[in-house]
Amino acid sequence: MASPRQMKLGAFCGGSYHQAGWRHPASTHAADIGEWIKLAHKLEAAKFDMMFVADTASPSNAENPEVFRYLAAGDNLEPMTLLAAISARTTHLGLAGTIATSYRPPYDAAREVLSLDVISGGRAGWNIVTGISPDDAAQYADQTFPPLDERYARGEEFVDVVLKLWSSIEPGAYPRDKERGIYKDLEKIRMINHEGKYYRVRGPLKGVPSPQGRPLMIQAGQSPDGRAMASRVAEAIFTAQSTFDEAKAFRDDIRARAEAWGRSPDHVKIMPGAVVVVGESQQEADDKWGELQGLIDLEAARASLELALKGFDLSGYDLDAPFPEVPAESVVSRGKNHVEAAKREGLTLREVLIRSSGSNAHLALIGPVSEVADQLQHWFEHGACDGFNFMPAVNPISFDDVTERVVPELRRRGLVRTEYEGRTLRENLGVPAIPPPLLS
Repeated sequence: MASPRQMKLGAFCGGSYHQAGWRHPASTHAADIGEWIKLAHKLEAAKFDMMFVADTASPSNAENPEVFRYLAAGDNLEPMTLLAAISARTTHLGLAGTIATSYRPPYDAAREVLSLDVISGGRAGWNIVTGISPDDAAQYADQTFPPLDERYARGEEFVDVVLKLWSSIEPGAYPRDKERGIYKDLEKIRMINHEGKYYRVRGPLKGVPSPQGRPLMIQAGQSPDGRAMASRVAEAIFTAQSTFDEAKAFRDDIRARAEAWGRSPDHVKIMPGAVVVVGESQQEADDKWGELQGLIDLEAARASLELALKGFDLSGYDLDAPFPEVPAESVVSRGKNHVEAAKREGLTLREVLIRSSGSNAHLALIGPVSEVADQLQHWFEHGACDGFNFMPAVNPISFDDVTERVVPELRRRGLVRTEYEGRTLRENLGVPAIPPPLLS
């Protein structure tokens, strides 16, 4: 008899997700390793699948001091280094971090992620992004910020090179036979000799095979190019939808695309972001959320929204007039969510700025624990997701609400695990290490 389907649980980590969350008296910053370890222990005790560390290469808006000074972040630790430290203090929690494909060599990314996987005993995941911000390109002297289609073309080849490098070392590649003096089995180590449009990589990779067959591949793209990449290679997808219908349409689309690639749709876990604020009553939860909303800096909010809209300038528009018309080329990915919500609900520019700074087009659940759990259960049981990536309005106390109040209620309903299924990230997610189709 098949086991009942259960939610997969991720934690979006790296500080407070709400723009003003860092101002809360109980918030902690993103460079305190002691706080990171404490959070990892909480997540592992709650039987979360993974801790997910988002990242960009560069602090954003550094050339705009009247925005830069007010925005949290910029003091973040590098994800792979951070997660390696956390791996030594945890045993089951998956550890996923971001490496962009647009600026660095694929060989380096392949080796870094595989090293984390080996150090952690098979608990590593790689969040594949192409890089959304021109600020990232400014940190690399030989790079410019390419258009979206080129970023994804380069990213597709980057991913294929990484996959080839990971497969260049087989189990048993290093027998280290002291009697015969043979260190390597050359039948199990191979060159890849990749020659593509963007990369030439000889291989083999320096390292040992993954304890889970291959590090988990994660993606977060919502544009057509992002969906194409995700459906081909991703095994977990973090996405942003604020309504059930949008989320279900996204999951249905990804599953159909994955099946067209010859993949099992059940091996692609869709985990939309969820910002959760709970109270003993609706009024208490609304008050907690309203306090944060009242602390949002609108200039910083405008800069962040302009980034999501591919640089579209919002500075000349009346804050209390209807949200302006935005050119089609700017209405992609996350920006599309904001524009469609504004049209659907008749929002003003001010309302979009506040909403985007609070949940950034993710599902926002504000209310008593039972009602929050009802909504999570509805999304899960009716085909909108395979689980959730919880995003803290205020780090770390929002995670306390989730791990100590929401997850126990979901567990009472039989919707989340009571114990880990295995020791690797793949075992716990239920995703075997089946090689995805390569383009090159």
